[in-house]
Amino acid sequence: MSAEETTHRGVRWQRDEAGRLRFYDSEGQRWVTWAPGVDAPPLPPGWGRRRGFTSMPRPGWRSGWRLVPLAFIVIVLIIAVIQATRSSGNPVKKESAATAALLNKCLAQHGTADGHPKYSSKPVACTSPEAAVEVVRVIPTTPGSPLCPAGTTGVILPYAGVQYPHVLCVRDVHASG
Repeated sequence: MSAEETTHRGVRWQRDEAGRLRFYDSEGQRWVTWAPGVDAPPLPPGWGRRRGFTSMPRPGWRSGWRLVPLAFIVIVLIIAVIQATRSSGNPVKKESAATAALLNKCLAQHGTADGHPKYSSKPVACTSPEAAVEVVRVIPTTPGSPLCPAGTTGVILPYAGVQYPHVLCVRDVHASG
């Protein structure tokens, strides 16, 4: 058996013709065959990959395992672009439809803001103890719009993306009884 021998960091190393490595364990006073994962001293420079026996071959760039993360990223980017460019619809039309749907419905009060009552945008049954006001008219907030009728109060429910939301003319549920 012909073996190449070297000393690296005070440790004697041997490599045979088949590429097998072994190092001399001075504490155990024996030669130990080196294998990946074995608790061993550092390999001599250039001995780790010289004959390719110590490193696992890496998959090619076009292998499935390398393309899966890239495909995932591309799919996420496509979804993000679609969501960013897709219109969420006209918020003014949605607000108009939503407020028109509240006509002759009752709303529950949910606290106050700056001393004024806040109302839910979801209707409740007018017979419910939660019902505080009834919507008797819906008016646009454009210039020249009529005012709420006598005995009612104007309420505006904020709606995202709408600069001039409709005014809900409401009256106390107990007063209409």
